Amino acid sequence: MGVSLGDIVKRKRVSVLSMVSIFILLCTACADNISYSESEEEITQENTVLNPQTEEEQNAGTVLEEQNEGAVLIERTVRDAPVRIDFYTREQSTKNGDDIVLYMRKCIYPVVTIAGNENAADRINADIQKRIDSFDTSTSVLDDADQDYQSMRDSREADFQFHPYSDELIFTAVRADSNVVSFLETSQYYAGGAHGMDCYVGLNYDTQTGERINFAELSGNTDAFRQDTLAFIHDLAATAAYQGIMWGNDVNEQQEILYQDERWYLSTSGLVLFSNPYELGPFFAGKIEFTIPYSDLGGMDLKERYDYTGAKTIRLQTEEVCYLDLNGDGREEKIQFYIDQMGNSDTDVHFIIDGTDYAVEHEELFRQFSDDHYIFSWAQCFLYDMDPANPEIEIAFQMNYTTWEDDIVTPHTFLYRYERTGNLTYLGSIVGTITDPTVKLCMMSQSTESEVRN
Repeated sequence: MGVSLGDIVKRKRVSVLSMVSIFILLCTACADNISYSESEEEITQENTVLNPQTEEEQNAGTVLEEQNEGAVLIERTVRDAPVRIDFYTREQSTKNGDDIVLYMRKCIYPVVTIAGNENAADRINADIQKRIDSFDTSTSVLDDADQDYQSMRDSREADFQFHPYSDELIFTAVRADSNVVSFLETSQYYAGGAHGMDCYVGLNYDTQTGERINFAELSGNTDAFRQDTLAFIHDLAATAAYQGIMWGNDVNEQQEILYQDERWYLSTSGLVLFSNPYELGPFFAGKIEFTIPYSDLGGMDLKERYDYTGAKTIRLQTEEVCYLDLNGDGREEKIQFYIDQMGNSDTDVHFIIDGTDYAVEHEELFRQFSDDHYIFSWAQCFLYDMDPANPEIEIAFQMNYTTWEDDIVTPHTFLYRYERTGNLTYLGSIVGTITDPTVKLCMMSQSTESEVRN
């Protein structure tokens, strides 16, 4: 039987408690022109075992999708693992005496449960709670919103329109297993101007102890591990894919920026080091990530306890060639995925197996990479072993979907299989990502489709 988001998402509205009232009084002391009412201060909580995405995804009603007549039904269900992650959402908006929304705050945060190890889970949750508390007590963006609104009103600008300032703190699970629990923390704020700003933090925890993992603990030879990973990153940065979004390829600059505390995380596909906007490239490039696969980390003396033993997940992140047996015929295919100009809406996307560019030759894949509602200029490609019991390895393309009418984006993943005949078969799509460690994918036979949907 399929699992729908309606089955696993609980919503409830709760009235403001006394602690929120205290927070309101504190804010009022800092911005005495702001007024509040309880209705304006309601908090919405959402509890889901899936990674948070968007309101659109949570209201999708089903996690089973079939994009065309020939597609196989894909089921996205909760992963059976010792680590469970429940996500909660809190939202707040603030109006002033003119009944204008000045400020909006949103926090999507996890609560971790580890079977048989409550102490470790408590340590992880306590560490995350400290970060949430710091976010909750900050009033700088709210203060700026009030001051800027008063300035605009006092200058009597004709028909001025005030766009609410905002703060968001969003945690996304990137790995969750018996060895490691990792999150990517995203802080977003808007305080006027052409665009907001994003800042990212990697949080990595030892599942057994609940303690934070330091970069120096990843290998028994810290200095050699650092140099090996830096050399790998420097080679990646030299490729056309990265040079199109970076200002240069200075190894000293990369070392200074990428090896700061909390600039890395362990994912299902490898060790990811990243820079924040404007550090290694322009704003449009956003967070620039460098993924070192676990297959390479083994040769760099990554400790076995931090290795990932889940479903094979390989990210193709440059135009470099990857060799892998995709269809179980005992022969490795020559595979390439690259985007001519990442971030450019006029770019072309290429997915090549043994000389055939299926992004051009395959009708369905070509259509997906030509649909303006999908932000294909930032598409990601993964080789993903959906079912280790069979020899085939699936191909997954992840893209964000948008209507362009608002700032809501929803991640979608399109799955394909390369057949022994040389054909590329479209399996279907899911709302969400295959890199979400809290869920698993499996293919349902056509004969069970009616049973699952009813």
